[in-house]
Amino acid sequence: MRRLIVSYVTKTIDILARCSLHRNQWIGHNKMAGAQLKAEPRWADLPTELITAIADRLGLIDLLRFRSVCKSWHCAASRCSAHIESSPDFEPWFILYGEDSQCILLTGSGKSKSQKKYNINIPEFNGATCIASRDGWLLLQQETTIFFFCPFSRSRIDLPQFPNSEQHDYIGAFSSPPTSKDCIVCVVCKNDKWEVEVQLLYRGSYEWTMHKFSCYRYTFKQIKAVAYQVDEKKFHIFDEINGLIMFTPEDGNWKILRILDASSNKSREDVERLPFHLWRESFKMESMKAKLGLAGDVSIDTCGTVVSGGRRNYIHDMVFFNENISQQSDSQSQSRRLKGAWIEPRFYEISPEVSWDL
Repeated sequence: MRRLIVSYVTKTIDILARCSLHRNQWIGHNKMAGAQLKAEPRWADLPTELITAIADRLGLIDLLRFRSVCKSWHCAASRCSAHIESSPDFEPWFILYGEDSQCILLTGSGKSKSQKKYNINIPEFNGATCIASRDGWLLLQQETTIFFFCPFSRSRIDLPQFPNSEQHDYIGAFSSPPTSKDCIVCVVCKNDKWEVEVQLLYRGSYEWTMHKFSCYRYTFKQIKAVAYQVDEKKFHIFDEINGLIMFTPEDGNWKILRILDASSNKSREDVERLPFHLWRESFKMESMKAKLGLAGDVSIDTCGTVVSGGRRNYIHDMVFFNENISQQSDSQSQSRRLKGAWIEPRFYEISPEVSWDL
């Protein structure tokens, strides 16, 4: 029965959306037949329970179309528990942006035939940079403005103003969704003094707190990923090679380590097991430039994400690293630089009253 409902709705959503666009013209044309028009059943008059039950069984793209049919469908769909997955193998989707508010969304797994490309308009991306992604939420920064954003529901949670700094190339992470009372936001960069700077913000707090760690004596390269380990309650900061810094917000403790090749260190008892699976070159390995239709002269900076390992029967979460894909053209003046972000296809509808305050 569930499959029949989903199949029926999927086939009719496009028709319903088109009908809703011409609804006013149709009513005007039938103005003379007022009595007869009132007797006609309307899609908006369907029981709310039925509409919600259907919406709760839709995929993310179909759900967005479903919401556009009419106001009653939009409201009913907003109440559905839409923890939506992208495909059977649970690969994250990819959003390309960087030129005003026009974006490209690439859905589905790179290994499946269901992968599709959509052109969408998201004003929140205009002038912004994604510095963290997890659980379907993006952390976007526009200079000192920083906020959480779910591009599928357009839900937004503004954070306190980010401290002014001369540093760039920020990369972030958060311990849990921004609607959680225990959410901690961590924004990291490496300054010119061989120090790793961490800015922390706790849910309900109005001020960022600065923490610094000197890595002058250590070899720690450009930061490429930050992830929070729930059981250990630590942020893990990865560089582009094999450097790892662990930071514990509770006591401000730092620890620097080196990631070793697992195949050559299975017998060593003094080696700590890394609580993550690392994916360093997902954009490159998946040939994403070709799939997005990008020319060779396009450079792109990507923001990684953290995906629950349980969805692919992994023991630990998967960490997708940031990547910097350089253009192939010899002429620097003609190159285009775009941005992109990996994101889990989740839909979160929050009340307008929800804010960073507790």
